[in-house]
Amino acid sequence: MSRERFAAAMRSAVTESSELGYAPTRILQMLESGTHAVDIAKKLVVSGDFQTGFREMIARGRPDLTFESIMLEDEFADLFTRQELEVARWRLSNVKN
Repeated sequence: MSRERFAAAMRSAVTESSELGYAPTRILQMLESGTHAVDIAKKLVVSGDFQTGFREMIARGRPDLTFESIMLEDEFADLFTRQELEVARWRLSNVKN
């Protein structure tokens, strides 16, 4: 059930990002392709790149709309490995605009 709540939280963040003027098209494409939101987050968090959407939300003062931030919510932390959570935490604290 928490996988589905995570997917809903990701979709909500995508909608809110769009309302702020940034449409996260890559994430939308991945979600619409049938890839589960948990798998998307796992793939992107270890990619080594700060995605455009991540930088956009940080620049707009909305780190809460990043998948890294959503991953770290207590409700969803058990969906990810300790290493994935550490990377998400590191990314949030080390991004440069």
